[in-house]
Amino acid sequence: MAGCGGENKVGVVSGTITDIEGEPVADAEVFVDNAPNSATRSLHNGTYYLTNVPERFTVIRARAVINGVEYTGQNVAQVFENSQSKNVNIMIAPVDRQGTIEGFVRDAFNAGIEGARVFAGGALSSAFALTDRRGFYRITGLPAGYDYPVVASAPDYENTKQTARVIAGQTTIISFTLNRSVNRPVQTPLNLEATAWTMPRVLTATRDAREREAYNAIRALFDDQPRPRRTLASRAASDYWIEVDLRWEYREQTSLLGYGIYRGRTVDELNRNAIAFLRDPLADFFADLDPTLQPNETYFYEIVALNTDYLNDLPGTVSGRSNRVSARPFTPIALTRPQPNQIVEGLILEWTPVPNADYYLVLIYDRFPDYNVRPYFPADLSNPGAAKVFAPMTSLVYRGPVLVSGRTYYAVVIAFTNDRRTRAISQIVPFQAR
Repeated sequence: MAGCGGENKVGVVSGTITDIEGEPVADAEVFVDNAPNSATRSLHNGTYYLTNVPERFTVIRARAVINGVEYTGQNVAQVFENSQSKNVNIMIAPVDRQGTIEGFVRDAFNAGIEGARVFAGGALSSAFALTDRRGFYRITGLPAGYDYPVVASAPDYENTKQTARVIAGQTTIISFTLNRSVNRPVQTPLNLEATAWTMPRVLTATRDAREREAYNAIRALFDDQPRPRRTLASRAASDYWIEVDLRWEYREQTSLLGYGIYRGRTVDELNRNAIAFLRDPLADFFADLDPTLQPNETYFYEIVALNTDYLNDLPGTVSGRSNRVSARPFTPIALTRPQPNQIVEGLILEWTPVPNADYYLVLIYDRFPDYNVRPYFPADLSNPGAAKVFAPMTSLVYRGPVLVSGRTYYAVVIAFTNDRRTRAISQIVPFQAR
């Protein structure tokens, strides 16, 4: 694709607004400076769809007021006429907790490289800036207090990586010298894995950080390699949403431009259907949250690595394809008993059946779930005992530790396949013991 600019040429940009913890932010303002027709607000799940964006490298800004505190952030989108630029994700942070990274990108003769991209790939999605004709770049609005791996990347050049500490209210200077590329082959991505989650809408329908943290903590109990999201698309606007998480083995390569992500319901569709160009040499994670994803539909995935000469359309710039993985998301699951805030005597739990689930795991918490709170029942997740209910059973008579009268407990049920690559999590239901 190519764009030559023009006042009347516009495109579409979409992505997700997240806070500094990687959680979606609803109702944030998303806009382009000096483009009054290019403004929108993020949806309940943090996603946005911005139209009338001028065709060029355009700064997309986001702003929200959360609990009386102003949060801002920005990212750069490469916009093409009548096309959609996806995955332009923006981290927002309190204005007084932001820092800046800036510097120059030069070649071996100390001349500035115009159009180089510099990525700051911290704990959240990568932010980037584009160098000007002097080779100067500036990445502003970065959440402070983190060490960021920073990579400078440009077509025809090899990448260079450094680490930068971002301090609130300060500017960290990081400059790069890039050597010319030689169309060096990139290695095929290894150990691609896919995990499908079907989640209740309540997870993204609230700004309550405590509730979002609870779901994240529960998910983390079952993620062998939990990582923050780096690339997000849009989420379903129904009473649930589906996420397929792709993970692969990160290998630092000086000639790595990024990745191509392929998805298909058939092998033929998989071979030709590239759903994303992940222009991020720091990535090892991609979250597919396409709203067209459907439960009980099988999706195949493969990825390829792209080298820094890929944009020049040279032969040999694309790696071989990774191993093929598949995902078949579950239908949503819901706890139907107990009812929220019900006072119970002799606890019985019931839930809706999930087709193709092999078993269910019932968790009871004696405090609101959190990373520092382990389930009250079962005490040992590696040996859950009666908490593990094999399909097609969809109920459990509680026989665990004694429930203290008058105390509030929290129940959640998760459906699994035997390989635990497909999962559905219910809402968190509070109840009180009589």
